[in-house]
Amino acid sequence: MALSVRSWVANEGGKHLVLVLWLGANTLLFMRTFLLYYCGQQYHYLHQMLGLGLCISRASASVLNLNCSLVLLPMCRSLLTYLRGTHTVTSRKARRLLDKSKTFHVTCGVAICVFSVVHVSAHLVNVVNFSVRYSEEFPSLNVARYSGEVRFPGITGILLVLILFLMFTASSYCIRVSNYEIFWYTHNLFIVFYIILIVHVVGGALKYQTNFEAHPPGCLRANQTNPDKTEEESGQAEGDGWSCREEARFQPNSPETWLWVSGPLCLYCAERLYRYIRSNSPVTIVAVVRHPCDVIELRMLKKDFKAQPGQVSDRKSYYSNHTVAWLWTKLAVRDGWRHFRLRRLYFVWVCRELQSFYWFAELLCALHHKLWKENRPDYLNLQLFVSQTDGLQNISEERYRPLSSRLMIGRPRWKLLFEEIGRTNKHKRVGVFCCGPKGISRTLHRLCNSDRYSGTTFEFNKESFS
Repeated sequence: MALSVRSWVANEGGKHLVLVLWLGANTLLFMRTFLLYYCGQQYHYLHQMLGLGLCISRASASVLNLNCSLVLLPMCRSLLTYLRGTHTVTSRKARRLLDKSKTFHVTCGVAICVFSVVHVSAHLVNVVNFSVRYSEEFPSLNVARYSGEVRFPGITGILLVLILFLMFTASSYCIRVSNYEIFWYTHNLFIVFYIILIVHVVGGALKYQTNFEAHPPGCLRANQTNPDKTEEESGQAEGDGWSCREEARFQPNSPETWLWVSGPLCLYCAERLYRYIRSNSPVTIVAVVRHPCDVIELRMLKKDFKAQPGQVSDRKSYYSNHTVAWLWTKLAVRDGWRHFRLRRLYFVWVCRELQSFYWFAELLCALHHKLWKENRPDYLNLQLFVSQTDGLQNISEERYRPLSSRLMIGRPRWKLLFEEIGRTNKHKRVGVFCCGPKGISRTLHRLCNSDRYSGTTFEFNKESFS
């Protein structure tokens, strides 16, 4: 299936641009820190002792600082909802990018896990080098107290690795689906993680030289000769400033992690405080309605409540929430179509059995009658599919008659549907909204990026609950 450049840019361009910028920032930060410790005069003697382990450990630490700050931002849900729902962000593409905040959070989390492995591995190499390359010449650089001693990382590093391992394993899909509480409580260990992270570098194991101008790295001190130079070259070097004017002095690196994470951490804490204050506002459950196929509808009252994206409000006196909630239909029945700029709406609903339609049937029929009264019968193209044909019966109730003629057996022929929509909407933008299993989502996503539809741009959107 050939790819449509316009559709690909509309669906994938924004997130790939963010991904490239994120990868570029990580790569630039890694290389900048690596070269600083590899070539910097202040780290000359430390690099001689530890080698590439020093450069890799510090470069990976810089990347970890960046991602530990970024990973918090997508979790500021109230702020993102405000930006997304009140049209504070005017660009449609920017608002669609905000919908992918969870994906960016996961990406940063994976980067933290990967570079934590790199960081820990490099530090283990450093531990060995501190022991094997014990410096008699510069005792203050040593972590080991004598040659051959192996001193393992401190307790903070071990705790960080343990917490990260628990958070990573509990974030797997199987655990989130089978026992969400495990995922929730282990993920809240991030508070302990950040506290330990901030104090992790206070130990000052790695030191830099503070007086490399008075003591150029590799200079000759009193009563010392350079075995790599001839006597004539040594004399010239000393005359050119190669002789040391004073002994090398070292001091520990200043902690930088708090500079990276303090801003996002404070923002997230303010967000959690705001959510906590709002959660104390009383909510009254007006009714609990059990629909067919174990669908539960909750009707609730809350003072000064205003529906946000993803919430369903079908009465001004209360708001309701279903387990698969269709916001557009609820708003259409309540307030008409003034919030929408739609010209035509295709609603395709696939269920295994006939009973699955009943919990939503009344609302669909109400919408159908509303459109007929407004002389807009062609506005809604409703297609219902029953994939399981065993014991199939038609919708016999009189009140659901508008749905009977739209009920089909089998599964939708997505390609034909996309081709029909493409022909009737040439060179226009069509929004595709999917709420369903991954198989259907992948199929629709692939079709949206196809170039078979007369220049029509299909913008794919997916609702996710996990």
